[in-house]
Amino acid sequence: MDDVDTRALRAEIRAWFERVLPAEVCLDRAAGTPLTEEQDFAERRRYAGVLTRDGWAGLAWPREWGGRGGGYRERLVLAEEAARADAPDPLNRLGVDIIGPAIDVLCTDEQKSRFLPPILRGKAIWCQGFSEPGAGSDLSALSTRAERVPGGWRINGQKVWTSFGQYADCCVVLARTAPTVRPHAGISAFAVPMDTPGVEERPIRQMTGGSDFCEVFLTGVVVSDADLLGAEGDGWKFAMTALGFERSINFMARQVRLTKNVSDLVVQIRANATRVPSRAKERVVGIHARAMALQVVEANMTALDAGGVPGVETNASKVFWSETYQGMTDLGAELELTVPGFGDGRGAAWTSSYLAGRATTIYAGTSEIQRNIIAERGLGLPR
Repeated sequence: MDDVDTRALRAEIRAWFERVLPAEVCLDRAAGTPLTEEQDFAERRRYAGVLTRDGWAGLAWPREWGGRGGGYRERLVLAEEAARADAPDPLNRLGVDIIGPAIDVLCTDEQKSRFLPPILRGKAIWCQGFSEPGAGSDLSALSTRAERVPGGWRINGQKVWTSFGQYADCCVVLARTAPTVRPHAGISAFAVPMDTPGVEERPIRQMTGGSDFCEVFLTGVVVSDADLLGAEGDGWKFAMTALGFERSINFMARQVRLTKNVSDLVVQIRANATRVPSRAKERVVGIHARAMALQVVEANMTALDAGGVPGVETNASKVFWSETYQGMTDLGAELELTVPGFGDGRGAAWTSSYLAGRATTIYAGTSEIQRNIIAERGLGLPR
């Protein structure tokens, strides 16, 4: 339940969404008509801009970098109201929620001053060059190399599943800088501007029809020593910190959105109660219970407000969220295909969500890898 201060914040944010979204952001939406990919990304960019302009993008960022100095509780309120208003996904989400917080934890003051304000102002869109064709969930097996050259580094390699790569201004690239040491210790992280000579991105067309992801090829890409994020060999630490924020702050918005999606599904089942099979009603009860459990977990993640770094509990939340989301979209798509008129004018929204949802147990670490991490690092079980 909200306290007095949170209630006031919630009312302010809700009024802002009601005023700004229809007038300045959701300009291309028409009832029952899905956005094209170009319209979708234009909407995301507009949304990022108005969030920045009106001070909401940095609600939980430190004031020294242009934020409002709020905490996880305030960020949760913003996520809940964004879900309620059906706001889009801001284009600078990776920078604001994942990469920026990791830079703030691990990098030098000079790098923070250089990178963080443009991220928050929406002037620099960032992406992550982590996964590779031969090293997806096993990042320690990456083969991209960075070799020293006078004043900097030369990078060669390939990345894949790079979200928003074709729209990004800068990429965090993990590369091996010490090939003779143990795999985790020989990786460094670099800030690579996407317009650097030798960088090529190729969008990947997905089965949903969209192309959120890219392959990124790095051929003789030269960056300066100032572009090394943290110290040489800190790449694994940077990756684990960034993934911790991805599975906490970033997934908080996804988990809140999941709660709303489940509520929408329940409403649609009620509207078609006489035609929906009993087994489907039983399944949605279980899905609803899982979504409520996730909501409680999110509301109690207070370690971040105390300056903590996300731990192994976020791996468990990610697995639970992924599988709950798939269960929801499985049921929604099944009813959309078998119950005439199901979906309340949403077109093929559940079927599209079902296709997109196949990736949820893969991206940000497969469920199999997550369970290994939980077992080994969380429970201390032997390999």
